[in-house]
Amino acid sequence: MSSIADRDDGSNFDGLVEEDDRDKAKRVSRNKSEKKRRDQFNVLIKELGSMLPGNARKMDKSTVLQKSIDYLRKHKEISAQSDASEIRQDWKPAFLSNEEFTQLMLEALDGFFLAVMTDGNIIYVSESVTPLLEHLPSDLVDQSIFNFIPEGEHSEIYKILSTRMVENSSLASDYLKTKNELEFCCHMLRGTVDPKEPATYEFVKCIGNFKSLNNVSNSTHNGFDGALQRSLRPSYEERVCFVATVRLATPQFIKVCLLKNGQYH
Repeated sequence: MSSIADRDDGSNFDGLVEEDDRDKAKRVSRNKSEKKRRDQFNVLIKELGSMLPGNARKMDKSTVLQKSIDYLRKHKEISAQSDASEIRQDWKPAFLSNEEFTQLMLEALDGFFLAVMTDGNIIYVSESVTPLLEHLPSDLVDQSIFNFIPEGEHSEIYKILSTRMVENSSLASDYLKTKNELEFCCHMLRGTVDPKEPATYEFVKCIGNFKSLNNVSNSTHNGFDGALQRSLRPSYEERVCFVATVRLATPQFIKVCLLKNGQYH
């Protein structure tokens, strides 16, 4: 009987030892897994810290995480501002780029973009000028705006372009549309295939403001930004251009109606 009891006690002991070994193995496995997670976390924190802008010193984990949150929050705000400046997709056809959509809108409004340096040199004209004045943009760019305006209006346009900074000019109040916008009217020469044809002019309204070119990025751009960049030259004085939306004073569809009735000259 005692031998049977001893055998049972031995079996129980062996079972307890095996169970204890299994528990130890589980603890070792958990510890290894936990250490692996901590090591991975530390590696990620270190990598995250190295990616933060202005990282000149070693930071603890909480500082790295806080700075990362601050950076992501700021990035989100900038993205939101950028999205706000984009043309909303819910009322712009998906197959049109922003530039194409802008051109179509300008044509629908009988208008085009124009950028002129204060000396009268034209540095940018949008493509929507062609159906309105029958000029290609290349016909106007790098030309003086005074070549396309009647001589009798040269003095007034020169004075407007010479105001440079709207707030500091006594002339500005005569043309102010809003606090930062100028508005004036003039005549612009229509294009013609035959140079022998007599010159004809369209009465247009210009609304725009002055922009400094000193802060234009050196990166390569297309369109208007590219024109600004190409216009930069080394200079000790501030370079300023007048950027305007130019629209026909008489909308195109009204002109067509008047022409049919012989009332437009």
